[in-house]
Amino acid sequence: MYLLDKATKIDEERNEMRSYLIDDGQINYVTNSFGKWNKQRVDMSGTLMTNGRIMYDNELINCEDFQAFQDRQSYLIKKGCTGVAVAPEVKYECDMEAVIKRAKHAMASSTLDYVVGLTFSATLLRPEVLRKCQNLRIPFVRVVIQSFEQIRTLPWTHLSQALLTYPTVLIPEIAPDSKRLEAVLLKEWVKNCSEFQIHTSEPLDILVSWKKSLLQKVGLYPLKGVLLSGSDADYLLFTDDRNERVHAIDQKVAPKETIVYHEREPVIVVIKGEIVKANETISLKPGYGRLIDINRPGRFLSLSDLSDSTEQQVSLM
Repeated sequence: MYLLDKATKIDEERNEMRSYLIDDGQINYVTNSFGKWNKQRVDMSGTLMTNGRIMYDNELINCEDFQAFQDRQSYLIKKGCTGVAVAPEVKYECDMEAVIKRAKHAMASSTLDYVVGLTFSATLLRPEVLRKCQNLRIPFVRVVIQSFEQIRTLPWTHLSQALLTYPTVLIPEIAPDSKRLEAVLLKEWVKNCSEFQIHTSEPLDILVSWKKSLLQKVGLYPLKGVLLSGSDADYLLFTDDRNERVHAIDQKVAPKETIVYHEREPVIVVIKGEIVKANETISLKPGYGRLIDINRPGRFLSLSDLSDSTEQQVSLM
């Protein structure tokens, strides 16, 4: 057990001074100051800190050999990734279990923690398929859409009913030959999901850090992607570059500067309390990563968060 003392914690909204008590790879306690701690203490003064990044990247499960798999992980870790989401493609309902099994096998030697979803065509989106996803604990599905007809003929009422007990997140993915209609297809998709209270999000981009709302919907919050009591000790450290403008503690961060900051490569990457990147040295630990089993997606998603998220999606599309 050790204390990370007086780190400058940076997130999307503000900078704050925080102290984190780390025990067995998890954050045990978070406070502004911990003056009475008399055991191992790490002085973090002058160090910028943020939570590890959760990213989607299907290339990991498509690597041809172990070395390519390790190289891809190293690249992800350099980007600050501490947890990865994969979504293998399924063409037929009867193949679902076999596809998931192959994906888990491909990720067995991962250093990164991982969550497994699926990718399939909108023609396969049926209540019985979603119930199978529930039994297999699949927290998110990328739904490949080719036309308006596919969206309009979906059995939305029955899909919504099937998702009541295990609300798998349905994430649209526009087929390559329909990209010219992407904006209007996404708007139609979001409208239906909102009407039938189905969790959705913007299409997943490779190597883009997931926002809090998506972490909540998929069920990774508060285990991953945040630094709270009970979260995994996944964090990134940056040097405090005095040539860049860093806002004072407890001051709001300008949106543009936040985006630039979150594109920076971290100096140190820590996963569950273990350093996997220090400067240019990456130390992979095959088998250290674990499958994150999602008991129920959206457990910590409030109605206001869901409403705000849907409004933002509509405005962006």
